[in-house]
Amino acid sequence: MDSGAPAMSRDDRRGGDPDGDRPAKPPAATVGPGVVYRLLLLAGLPALGVLLGWLVPHVADRVAGLRWAPMQGPFELVASFDDGWTAVAGPVTGLVLGLGGGLLGYALAMRVTFEGDTVRIAKDGESRILARAEVAAVFLDKDRLVVLDSAARQVVRQRSDLEPGDLDRAFTAHGYRWLHEDPYAGCYHRWVRDSAELSAAANAVLKAREHALRKKNATDAEELRDEAQRLGYVVREEGTRQYWRPLRPGAADG
Repeated sequence: MDSGAPAMSRDDRRGGDPDGDRPAKPPAATVGPGVVYRLLLLAGLPALGVLLGWLVPHVADRVAGLRWAPMQGPFELVASFDDGWTAVAGPVTGLVLGLGGGLLGYALAMRVTFEGDTVRIAKDGESRILARAEVAAVFLDKDRLVVLDSAARQVVRQRSDLEPGDLDRAFTAHGYRWLHEDPYAGCYHRWVRDSAELSAAANAVLKAREHALRKKNATDAEELRDEAQRLGYVVREEGTRQYWRPLRPGAADG
């Protein structure tokens, strides 16, 4: 007997989702600094500031009387203030400076945001947005977060403040390939000046990059790392020592 009600399709019974057979994408999420890192920044730095603010007035007289001690001017200035005033102003000033430094450090710390088919990596006020198709694999190289593309280029190599376990879980949950080590770790060679294995252009770039590393010029070192990749070489460093490997197109697929 016809009840007059339209028959429900399989999709209707699933709540009207015509793509009911597809697994649901995880919601947007952000990985930020962990509890320990937040405590160090937002509690440890202010506490250190209070301690130093209390200590400096107590030692200012002694340091100001030492002819060989550096920064005589600031210590003499602090020693000239009334002891009752510095006993309060010192710790308060240290607290404010420590809290300000902690908040700034927290604001500039790395954050990795997953949304749809993109991942955004932000640090030090700058960010890079990568489409899923641009990401072949992700791993930590000591304290550096590294993202490889399908040609095994390092499209991101950034110092990380984040917990390795948090990154592992987040990238895996959002369908990215997380590795526990650099798959090309055994392919690197230590760079020596005028290496016969490299082109003259590559040697020139690495020589300039060595100079940037010695001068602690992070911006130049990063730009020269990208230039080396355009010449066909991936570069990483340990201090001022540089290591290189050739690009291997398609090696990161799968």
